[in-house]
Amino acid sequence: TRDFTVALDPRLKADGISEADLAAQFKLSLEVRDKVSAANQAVIDIRNIREQVNQRLQKVPARKKVEIQKLADGLLQPLAVVEEEAYQVKNRSGQDPLNYPIRLNNKIAALAGVIESADNRPTDQSIEVFKELSAQLDAQLEKMKQTLKTELPRLNAALKRERIDAVDPAAKPK
Repeated sequence: TRDFTVALDPRLKADGISEADLAAQFKLSLEVRDKVSAANQAVIDIRNIREQVNQRLQKVPARKKVEIQKLADGLLQPLAVVEEEAYQVKNRSGQDPLNYPIRLNNKIAALAGVIESADNRPTDQSIEVFKELSAQLDAQLEKMKQTLKTELPRLNAALKRERIDAVDPAAKPK
């Protein structure tokens, strides 16, 4: 074993790049990673909820189908909008990204390549784009949160009356 020190590339110092510049780049890269993870986790959660709802709907007695389906739609439709804003749901083949526009998770992820393309402080434009895309994603995540807060209890109450397990957003996908 040997001790060693990681130091700034001397060529960067000669170009006027400081450790603070690289720290800012790293910080923004981590923020981008976290936002992409949040977008992707929202999609995973929505799909898990949709799967649970569909499983529960199969157990609903015929006399209650219409009522409970309406409650399920009140939950699933707004969540589908959030999913479609966060992720391009129409991609099925390698050609589809050419036919359908990218969504928030891809836009934010693509920003990582711009930020990390050179050893330098992130540009003001990169920071501004990240703020705009983050705000758009945060708005979608808030819609998801509000939908779960208002619509999920209504659906779960109806399921409970029929002695059907509640939909649990925290349940692990199967």
